[in-house]
Amino acid sequence: DTSTEFHAEGGPFTLVPLLQRRSSLVFVVDPAEVSVLSGLSDAEMAAEIERRSHSILGTIEIERGRGVFPLITATATCFGTRRVALIGEAAHVAAPIGAQGLNLGLRDAATIAELVVAAHREGQDVADTVDRYDRMRRADTTSRMLAVDLLNRSLLSDFLPLQGARAAGLFLIERIAPLRRAIMREGVSPWASQPRLMRGEVL
Repeated sequence: DTSTEFHAEGGPFTLVPLLQRRSSLVFVVDPAEVSVLSGLSDAEMAAEIERRSHSILGTIEIERGRGVFPLITATATCFGTRRVALIGEAAHVAAPIGAQGLNLGLRDAATIAELVVAAHREGQDVADTVDRYDRMRRADTTSRMLAVDLLNRSLLSDFLPLQGARAAGLFLIERIAPLRRAIMREGVSPWASQPRLMRGEVL
């Protein structure tokens, strides 16, 4: 049940486990390569996936429903107003790196739930809660989207010193378990701004 992400020159290649020995694939490539890959048969695409994933899943079979989508990032101008709050990809679309889009969406949901419960408990108007949610989530989302964009650019860069720094960083993350766990924890939800639900607490 572990998501596996490879970083290539064109972008991330991510395998996300599903039920019944199935996986979802996020496969980011240069625009020039899209037409070539789109023209592959299912058998040819399966072989290409096996090659790029180093056969960690064994023999690949392709299900129907392949799709091609432009890679974009976007953030709503307002995360909520009155009694409507935007969460997940209704509020922001992130590059598919490290599941940050999912993680941001989980924090959105946990934050609005905590604020609404507190408002009901204290007899406050939910409209005021949504305004507060907008302020809270905008700061976290903006900083996280910027970090993901910088990470994506560093992964795609062919600037030699940056490649060396990236390789050294990945080596340290692989070798130092406490560092790896800390980065994974912060990737899911930074401790300083972690909603109560994501700390396992009851609202």
